Amino acid sequence: MSKKGKVLVAMSGGIDSTVTALMLHQQGYEVVGITMKTWDYAASG
Repeated sequence: MSKKGKVLVAMSGGIDSTVTALMLHQQGYEVVGITMKTWDYAASG
């Protein structure tokens, strides 16, 4: 299967973003999952 291009998917940890990434991959896209750290656990004590 030839690649259609690269897609970034914001991974929330839920099923919706996971299934979206899977569906895009199955359609031939190169999928890169990204997350965002919004909390510093070490600093919170």
